[in-house]
Amino acid sequence: MTGMKQLKRKLPPLTSLVAFEAAARLGSFTTAAEELNVSREAVSRQIRTLETHLGVKLFKRDANTAVMDRLGEQFFSTVSPNLWAIASAAQELAGELEKPPSAPVTLQQDPDHDDLPTLLIVDDSAQNIHHLNGLLSDSYRVIAQTSGQDALNYLSRETVDLVLLDVRMPDMDGYEACRQIKATASLADLPIIFVTSLDDPANETRGLQLGACDFISRPVVPAVLKARIHTHIALRRSSAALEDLLSRRADRLQKAEELFAEIGQQIDRFRAK
Repeated sequence: MTGMKQLKRKLPPLTSLVAFEAAARLGSFTTAAEELNVSREAVSRQIRTLETHLGVKLFKRDANTAVMDRLGEQFFSTVSPNLWAIASAAQELAGELEKPPSAPVTLQQDPDHDDLPTLLIVDDSAQNIHHLNGLLSDSYRVIAQTSGQDALNYLSRETVDLVLLDVRMPDMDGYEACRQIKATASLADLPIIFVTSLDDPANETRGLQLGACDFISRPVVPAVLKARIHTHIALRRSSAALEDLLSRRADRLQKAEELFAEIGQQIDRFRAK
């Protein structure tokens, strides 16, 4: 009991952690209040409670804005993945008893993001989708599908730069979706990163053997996820640019060989005269 009392004394209130995570992820007290269905003042009050508990300032405030401080960024990188891991674990436990069918998840699209790289998130959990969207939508255009088959249908008519794929999904799991994507000639070079609660090396090995370029276990560390996404998209683009360069040089070489062959034929005809 003593250990539990010490833990309760050290832990800040859960409501203050949730308010902080939402404000830090969304970059706005107002937007966090809308997501949590509370007032902006309630979000600000909860975050002040958290700052008092920790004895540090997490946001720099003025009359109209609140910007996350360096300590706030460090705290967010720890709090966010663990809060979502707890929520996901609770959801999975509840799902063992009764799991509702997957429903379409609609993500709000910013027209200014049309020129950004496009990510396809494939996960039957709306909670996981919204979490990843909150982490990535400032740098990427994010599309979501809630099943492997829906993802395959989407990829048959649209192009994306990278896929974030869950493993455990009903009907078609992530492994089978990955296998089918890689078996499609036009999609064979599409980078796929598994993002899953599975953390056994055997699961990671299987995913990589099927053609995935990476395997990330939850809880996700935002900075690591962003770095890996950026790296794999950059590698694909560099590879495509290199293939284009080699193709153009091969074309030039072929044209040069054809020109030399024609010159040789002209010389032979001149000598024959």
